[in-house]
Amino acid sequence: MSNLISLPTEILHHICFSADAKTRQDLRLTCRLFAGVGRQWVFEKVTVRPGPKNYTRLDGILADDSLCRLVSKIYLDIRQWDPYNATVASDGYDRGEGNDTSDNDEKEEKEDDCLPKALLKIFNRLLESPKFRSVALRFHHVVAGLDNDWGDERHDQQFRLNVIKQIMSSLLSAPQLPQELAIQDMHNVNETDPTVVAMITKVLGGLQSLRLNIMNEHDEGNGEHDLESTDPHVFYPEVPSFWIKPAMSNLQHLTIYSSLFFGFYPKFDLRGIHLPQLKTLSFGNYCFIHDSQLDWILSHGATLTELYLDDCPILFEVSIKDKDRTYLDPNVYEPRAEFYGKHFSSYARRWCDYFKAFKDGLPRLRHFRYGGSPNWWDDDTIPFEQETSIKIGLHDESYMVFCDGFGPSPYMKRSIYAGTQPDDKPYKDGKPLDPSDEDKEALRDLHAKIGQMIAVDEDDY
Repeated sequence: MSNLISLPTEILHHICFSADAKTRQDLRLTCRLFAGVGRQWVFEKVTVRPGPKNYTRLDGILADDSLCRLVSKIYLDIRQWDPYNATVASDGYDRGEGNDTSDNDEKEEKEDDCLPKALLKIFNRLLESPKFRSVALRFHHVVAGLDNDWGDERHDQQFRLNVIKQIMSSLLSAPQLPQELAIQDMHNVNETDPTVVAMITKVLGGLQSLRLNIMNEHDEGNGEHDLESTDPHVFYPEVPSFWIKPAMSNLQHLTIYSSLFFGFYPKFDLRGIHLPQLKTLSFGNYCFIHDSQLDWILSHGATLTELYLDDCPILFEVSIKDKDRTYLDPNVYEPRAEFYGKHFSSYARRWCDYFKAFKDGLPRLRHFRYGGSPNWWDDDTIPFEQETSIKIGLHDESYMVFCDGFGPSPYMKRSIYAGTQPDDKPYKDGKPLDPSDEDKEALRDLHAKIGQMIAVDEDDY
């Protein structure tokens, strides 16, 4: 310990900067020096959760102006909040991080379908911190439509929309607008009330960083039904104009993760959007099917320094009934008898083409991760603020197909063809497309070019 505390203060600050929240708290308990150095890092990020004990803890911060002035990021974590019983549920999320589950039966005062009044009051006071610049809203992961009555959705569509309205109102009333906005487990439905839309647009206009983790209705065991809902086919095409376009001029960091594969179907089209200051781009479950998607990334070569592709496949074959709602022009499809009359298209690009294009077309790139996060579906949800932990390497879902009508998901490793001869079985499997040696070499070359010497994992090749 004596050697550690003899280090320059700047290095101690860097140690705290690099540590997670729990480690920062532990470091403050080691000695008087770390107690002082770690103070600003421990109180830099504050989590606001429902529950009287949490309110007492937060009131202690608010009562000390020197602590309150350190707050720059606020996590509004309502995953355990049950708005209809006005209680805190016991889910066991984030054990050891201050969750208050001891007051589960104590009801709180609230407006209909909204946040607890005490929680909102504390949140609004923290927004007054002179260092405030970032807010993250965390919903419960289970989503369901207004017409569903599955009994397991804690935060239904209307509640989520009400909360977003409340939060946007609070942000617009704060001394300064946030520069960063993150929404975890947001429902795939956009607000339509013009007044609320105007509020959201105004908040988005000041952002430098936008992170959207999108959850969709899921039929366990029958995942092919997830794409039959209208909501994703309305929501995803709207994301560029609704969420990204208002922030175009200032946005430096964009992260879009989805519980459904998206890009191809449901359609997510960024053509027409250009982010002149974009430095960091992260996608999770995003599918590549057309050169224009690659071209869009390359169009930001003058500014892009970090690129993360988490569980993002190339679709080398697609067969679909609903050709009018996909990323591709409906005219590129052709009917194929072996696909039960569905519309068929294929894509010739391979990952080696993408990696070579990134190497040559992104001259400022300094950090790149392609692969899969180890945290997919932890706590039944998708990774949040974890793209830097992506396990680098090509994997068994680097290439996929879309084969409509089959489950548990039409996104699969190989196509399924109809039998064409009288003695054929009703269907037969196509061949998967595995990552090639050229793909692997191109990935290594890209990392070598940008000076990112990280071992490429080949366990899943």
